[in-house]
Amino acid sequence: MALRLINNAVLRQLVSQLPRNAQVGSVASIHTLDKIGKREVVGYGWNGTACYADRVDYPMPAVRFREPNNEINALRAKEQGDWKKLSPQEIKALYRASFCQTIAEIQAGTGEWKQHLGVSLLFTAAAIWIAILMNLLR
Repeated sequence: MALRLINNAVLRQLVSQLPRNAQVGSVASIHTLDKIGKREVVGYGWNGTACYADRVDYPMPAVRFREPNNEINALRAKEQGDWKKLSPQEIKALYRASFCQTIAEIQAGTGEWKQHLGVSLLFTAAAIWIAILMNLLR
């Protein structure tokens, strides 16, 4: 009974600390519009939240990656015109303002499998040595 009262008190305190525009108990309570700063909301987003995430299964995030500055605003104004007048560097700068990584960069391997394989082989070797020592000390 005492634990239930403490749990209810803690939950009430946490709910009172949430922003008023957040939905309690959902992902939206974590990703509120206050956290994205001045970044532009450009879509629905993953699960309907205004958050940025590089994902292969959902390649269009709800907000742009970078906050707009003078350089990006000038490029966006230039983008409204003829795209043939944009240089490849300007196109890449516009892309990097909206996205952190390309799909190829997201799909590229990290090499983390090597670490997992090495650790598993170390544990396997240790288990074999322990088994050998246990048979010798019998």
